[in-house]
Formats: sequence, structure tokens, C-alpha cells
Amino acid sequence: MFFGSRFQYSLYKSNRRKKSTILKIVKFFLIAIILYELITGLFITTVNVNSNSMSPLLHKDNRMLIFKPAYRQHILNNRFTLPGIGRPNRGDIVIYHKNFARDYPWYLKPVNSVINFFTLQKRELGTRHGYGSRVNISRIVGIPGDTIIIRNNVAHIMPGGRNNFVTEFELTQNKYDINISSFPANWDRENNPFSLGGDEIKIGDGYYFIMGDNRELYFDSRSSGLVPVQSIKGRVILRYWPLRMINVF
Repeated sequence: MFFGSRFQYSLYKSNRRKKSTILKIVKFFLIAIILYELITGLFITTVNVNSNSMSPLLHKDNRMLIFKPAYRQHILNNRFTLPGIGRPNRGDIVIYHKNFARDYPWYLKPVNSVINFFTLQKRELGTRHGYGSRVNISRIVGIPGDTIIIRNNVAHIMPGGRNNFVTEFELTQNKYDINISSFPANWDRENNPFSLGGDEIKIGDGYYFIMGDNRELYFDSRSSGLVPVQSIKGRVILRYWPLRMINVF
């Protein structure tokens, strides 16, 4: 009886250790996911570039570090606002939510967060129902108060309080190049579908005119309209992959 009781007690202790280890692992991952959600939701996150819309500077599959507190943040469907360090400026490369995409419903967001956590943000839920793929990367060209006209894929801007137009490159402190080399030779450069036909656009308070550096093949504010400040979710501050192309913005 003594040895039988001792054997049963050893099994009981062994099972308790296994259960305790499993609980510790579960707690560890729960805490890690919560911290991950707080950090990526409010402070710093990463984005995988999914197109060449920012070529020649950024390319498909580049991985970027995004600083969210750079601007005021509108969270929980814009019900709450968190202060930011500054406001969006001309030349900033930003991530923003596309106007035409649908956000994940609340019951799918936790699942997607877990998938992002365990895949280092390389995977997310599919888009067969129109969810996801809401984040785009582009450059701020026009700010509130500006009047913009597009000529040959270059933005000409008349800032508020001035009476003459100058090119976007003359107004920004962030020097950059644009890609216009891929435009089909038989297209009318002035009246192509992306040029806005030379119409002037006045930017009101709380809105921004955003364009990709690859001007001739991609949709941005020229086709989808001005971007509200609530849709701008952070500033690109670093390209960390591939390693040979590490760059601070």
C-alpha cells in the first residue's frame, strides 16, 4: 500500500507539473499578444509594401517601420483621439486606409491579430469577402489650404495665401524622385486617366492630397479623392528589409 500510494502521488505531481507548464505557456503567449496589440496599435508597427506605387524609392516586398504617434490618432472607429507629435506635412511618406476597402468585423480582428503575431505580420486573413488590404503607402503632396493642379503627372501647388503655382518639389524639404518612364508612348500625357484633366482642386481643412512616386500606373488622390486626416495612420520612418537597402526617412 505504501509503494502504491507513493506511485500514485508521483503521477499526480507529474500531471500537476505538466498542467502548470501548459498554463505558463498559455499565459506567456496571452501577455505577449496583448503587448503586441498595444505596441502595434498605438506606437510602432511594420508594413509590407505590396506594390510598386512608390517606385523608384520603395519596391514591392520592402518592409517598413511605421511610427504611429507622429500624427494624431483616431482609434475605435474614430470615437477617440490620441495626441500626436506633429501633423502631416508635404513630402511625408504615410500609411493610410483606403476609402473603398472594408475593415474586418470586430469578431475577426482578434483572429487576424493572432495570425499577424505568429507570422511576424507576413500573413493575414484572406480578402475573398473584401476585408483587409486597407493600408496603402503614399506621399503627402498637398495639405489643407492648398490648391493643386496636375500637369504631366507633377503636382503644381498654390499654397493658401499665395497667388501663384509652384511645383511640389519647390515646397517640400524632403527631396524625392518620381517615376514617369513607364507611361505608354501612345497615351496623351496631359489628358490621361490619372492626370485629372488639368482641373484645379482646393483642399479643405482636415484633408490631404496623396500621390505615389510612381505617377503613371497607380491610383491615389487623383482617382480616389482627398484623404481625410482620420485615415492617415502613421509615418514611414525606416526601411529595414532588405538589409542592403536599409534607409531612414
